[in-house]
Amino acid sequence: MPERSGDKLMEQETEAAYSKTAIRVVIVEDEIIVARDIEMKLRKIGYNVLDIATSGEEAIQKAGDLLPDIMLMDITLEGKMDGTEAAAKIEELYNTPIVYLTAHTDLETLARARVTEPYGYIVKPFAVRDLLVTISMALYKHRMEARNRVINAILKVFLKPIPFEAKLEQSLRLITSIPRLFLQTMGAVFLVEDDSETLILSASIGTPECTTVTHGKCLCGIAASTKEIVFAEEIDNRHQLNQDAPPHGHYCVPIVVANKLFGVICVYVREGHKRDVADEEVLTSFADIIANVLSFAK
Repeated sequence: MPERSGDKLMEQETEAAYSKTAIRVVIVEDEIIVARDIEMKLRKIGYNVLDIATSGEEAIQKAGDLLPDIMLMDITLEGKMDGTEAAAKIEELYNTPIVYLTAHTDLETLARARVTEPYGYIVKPFAVRDLLVTISMALYKHRMEARNRVINAILKVFLKPIPFEAKLEQSLRLITSIPRLFLQTMGAVFLVEDDSETLILSASIGTPECTTVTHGKCLCGIAASTKEIVFAEEIDNRHQLNQDAPPHGHYCVPIVVANKLFGVICVYVREGHKRDVADEEVLTSFADIIANVLSFAK
């Protein structure tokens, strides 16, 4: 069936949206003509097809070597290992979300697939819209599950009998581990110095550019003075400190309770990363935990 004009417009809009941060996909399909057709459809909507695997064993290897954001897995692969077996192993080893491709809708096939808890199904033949909707929902579900696990883990970290700075650092590492969230394992937590208008670096991962920031200056300082989230997808004119740093962007999230500022969380994102409400929900949850701990300590 010919694709409608609405589908074409959707493809163009999506390709533009993902031009800098394309979702990375591995296709697992033993019929190479079918695999190439899927690859063409994915590229049309701006996705980055890393490779094609033709067997379950090869799929597991590519999951580990390439670390894709998502895998499209044919259920009925030729060979010793079918798609459901490969998916179970990939989930165990790499926690990569799987969407099944299948030409079968019989109950036995679907029951076998359901045991591996996939993030979606696409029934052949399918249109570009089917790919876009199913992959988008799968990635969102996977990220929300990761977010909930991380927030629960952070709560446990703050119950540990370790120094406060160590709790912040461990929590930052958990935050930056969420799939497709921050894309760079780099961030910092700044706390307000004695009710002054200066932010002092209290915990970090990676190599932070700043150790002190004045309210109103640079992105973290703006977040501190406005008490609102500040986002940049690249180094812009607000990035007053260290303009010569390698290309990147930021989320800067104020740590606030009852309108009292305690500090700012700063995490790095790859240049071109698009602002996302889901990102901000994770960071705001982290900021709320820190703010409440500090408010009780004061």
